[in-house]
Amino acid sequence: MTHRFSRGTRRLAVLAALALIAVGCSSSPGATGAASGGAAAASGALPSSETISAIKAAGSMKAGYAAALPWLGQDTKTNAWFGPNDLLGRKLAEKLGVKLEPVTQTFDQLVPAVQAGTIDVALSPMFITDKRLAAIDMVPWTDAGTCYLIRSDETRFKTTQDLNNKDVKITGFVGTGTTQQIQKAYPNAQMVLRQQAPGEEVNYIPVQQKEADAAPFDSPLAAVYGAKFPGLKVFPDNCLLNPNLPTPIGIGIKKGDTGLAQILTELITQLKPDIAAELTKYSDQQYLAPAAS
Repeated sequence: MTHRFSRGTRRLAVLAALALIAVGCSSSPGATGAASGGAAAASGALPSSETISAIKAAGSMKAGYAAALPWLGQDTKTNAWFGPNDLLGRKLAEKLGVKLEPVTQTFDQLVPAVQAGTIDVALSPMFITDKRLAAIDMVPWTDAGTCYLIRSDETRFKTTQDLNNKDVKITGFVGTGTTQQIQKAYPNAQMVLRQQAPGEEVNYIPVQQKEADAAPFDSPLAAVYGAKFPGLKVFPDNCLLNPNLPTPIGIGIKKGDTGLAQILTELITQLKPDIAAELTKYSDQQYLAPAAS
């Protein structure tokens, strides 16, 4: 598990730089702001950003939080948030000189909330997908992939391409990046979808009851789920270190806000060691096992 996230965090600087270049080179009005923002940052001032201005005026930053360990968790006794996403939220609010205001949401609510301005930033572990990028900008900070729970007696699946079959039913949650990636990669499979409850990680019951064939979940939970469910096993083999559909994970912001993208990119680069430490800490089974219960 540590190896997986070490590889992901080594890509942070490259991915973040690419994201900033892509946003800064766009033809949107924000492209001009990126150039002036760079000069402002060099002088110690914050770059020009409509979102930052609104946050400063309000005195608080509304951050959309949807729990998914090891990236973001919530203590069930105190309701306190923890994990690398929360670290980024706290540090961003500190840099802007405002109070962090977490707003609990489900994953299908995050993008519309950024678009509508009901949250200032989506600080949840969201896979960067084409569908999301059509609606908002995303600043990458780590990556992960997908594993599946299948029945222990399942013999049809030798490789993940065997999922791309009209006779295969894959469970999932409405509006999640995982669902979007699976639908794109395996268009012939049937999707069995429902709304996701806050903090819920995997829709495994239909697989146990033979109403579906595979239940996707985020790769960091592979070790926990591999030992948890009687009659089910993790697919593909060695999925923790070599997950299906490896995908960057990003922070969601409004389209064209190059100033906020710049601040986030710089913050992610500065916090690389802390992010790696948080990912390692919260990938421990003492945190992941309760989330999988």
